[in-house]
Amino acid sequence: MRKGLCWTIAAIGFLALVLFVLDVGMAVWDTFFLTGLVLFMCGGAFLLLEKGIFNFFFLSFRKFLKSTSKAEEYVSEVNGERQVIASLPMKFSFTRYLLLVGVAMLVVATVFPVYFIQ
Repeated sequence: MRKGLCWTIAAIGFLALVLFVLDVGMAVWDTFFLTGLVLFMCGGAFLLLEKGIFNFFFLSFRKFLKSTSKAEEYVSEVNGERQVIASLPMKFSFTRYLLLVGVAMLVVATVFPVYFIQ
C-alpha cells in the first residue's frame, strides 16, 4: 500500500505542476481543493468509525429499538436473549489512503494558487 500511496501522491503533484504550467483559472484550483476536502472528510469519517467513536450510540439505539418493539421483545423472550450484543469494530483498508490523498490535494491546492495572485 505504501508504494501505491507514493505513486498517487506523485501523480497529484505532477497534475498540480501541469495545472500550474498551463496557467489554468482559479475555478480549476477550487475544484481541486474541494475534491481534496471531500476525500479528507470521508477519510476522517471512516477513521472515526474504525476507532469506534460511535459504538456507544449504536448500542444504545439498538437497545432502545429492542425495548420499544413488542415483536422483538417477544422473540427475545422466546429465544431467551435479553442482552444486546455490542458490534465489532469496523476495519477499512482505505482509511489512511483517503486521509493522506486528501491532505496532499489540500496542501497542493493551497500552495500552488498563491502564485496566481498578483
